[in-house]
Amino acid sequence: MQTYSALPPITMDKPEPHPLRAVFVTVITLKLVVCAFLLANASLAPPVAADTRYMVAAGE
Repeated sequence: MQTYSALPPITMDKPEPHPLRAVFVTVITLKLVVCAFLLANASLAPPVAADTRYMVAAGE
């Protein structure tokens, strides 16, 4: 029978970072930049009046 004192000590080894972590962070950053760019373009676009043929479906 093995006792607790005979067990090796438990150590907390720091895990190595994933080798593609930098790529992941870069991709997420670029996605956020593109999202901000698209939202800025959509919010700054001038309003466009809908043609009357599009209003027919709304009236039915």
